[in-house]
Amino acid sequence: EPISRLEHTAERDWFLALRHAQVPFHPDDRLLLLYGHPLVFRLGLYAAMERVLAGEPVLYLDGANTFDPFVIGRLARAHRQQPRKVLTMIHVARAFTCHQMERLVSDCLAEALDRYQARTVILSGLFDTFYDQAVPEQEALRLFGRMMEAIRRLTQQGATLLCLCPPAPILTGMSRRCLDQLRGQADRVIRVHEEQGLVRLEEEGRQAGQSWEVARTVLEQR
Repeated sequence: EPISRLEHTAERDWFLALRHAQVPFHPDDRLLLLYGHPLVFRLGLYAAMERVLAGEPVLYLDGANTFDPFVIGRLARAHRQQPRKVLTMIHVARAFTCHQMERLVSDCLAEALDRYQARTVILSGLFDTFYDQAVPEQEALRLFGRMMEAIRRLTQQGATLLCLCPPAPILTGMSRRCLDQLRGQADRVIRVHEEQGLVRLEEEGRQAGQSWEVARTVLEQR
């Protein structure tokens, strides 16, 4: 569909904000965490598109059913790119259980990076598959530990991983421990929250104090 001038301006503002924040691909950063608001999923789509515009393939591991090809198509048209061509550079794998997510990260991701000549991975809803109450907590923690070890290995080998984590639907001791472990391991942690129609990205940890904000409107467009 046609892209209005207002949409062009909004898209440009978001891309400028992400680039200014160096989200998610500063060369020295290997593991990044965006957390705190459901809009992290839409920001992940912008981040994937930003890498594709730079000519790089992207792996997108989807644990929350958030990959939206229509959004990617709209972004492609806004940048005068063919949606079909852009989508061929984003390789999506979906996980519906914590066992599937752990297997994708621990057993499949390294080979996929080689196969597609990629160095960038977006982990969307990394924890979402772990909220299954049918899985005993000890089993979920074991799987999470294996997954974090695999992530550590991949980043040491030069891959860049961006984790998108919205608020947990049920805040348990396990979900808090897992998030704390991921925050402790990440090179950069950015909290995403909303204030009066503005989406704010705030650095935590070593770069605490830096923040960027943009109007929410464009993230709600279809």
